[in-house]
Amino acid sequence: MSGQRIRYPTTTMLLRRTTQRMVSDLMARLEAAGYSNMSSNISPTFHTLFENLDREGTRLTELAARSGMTHQSMSELVAILEGRGYLERRPDPSDARARLVCLTPEGKKLARIARAEIAAIEAEWTQRWRRAGMTADLPRVLESALAEAEQAPQPSVK
Repeated sequence: MSGQRIRYPTTTMLLRRTTQRMVSDLMARLEAAGYSNMSSNISPTFHTLFENLDREGTRLTELAARSGMTHQSMSELVAILEGRGYLERRPDPSDARARLVCLTPEGKKLARIARAEIAAIEAEWTQRWRRAGMTADLPRVLESALAEAEQAPQPSVK
């Protein structure tokens, strides 16, 4: 931890820092794969958009809701990625008034490369966690815990 001692390492903080490291590694690997200057081309900010995009396309309002972002913020991200050639908007076949956000061929290529790199990164972290003593299948544990939490009533803010 770079010589600094953390006084109160919470699970939230540790998960956030692990995620930051994994996403930074992904950005570096994508840059090495030919997506040069990733910091100005694709930033970690766009990760939430890509992870919530359905294969056949997703409505902007649904992308925003899944990502926990405002419609306006998601619209800005989509516009940036449209301008860079990774996304396009198409008519929704189920509702002519609506549009779907879809990957372009270049966006699909990027997504394929990213998925392969994510699998490699996750395998490396799985080995780290095992060396640290964890024997459980972390993705399965997290998925199960999230499913349970999503069924629970939301706590009220006072």
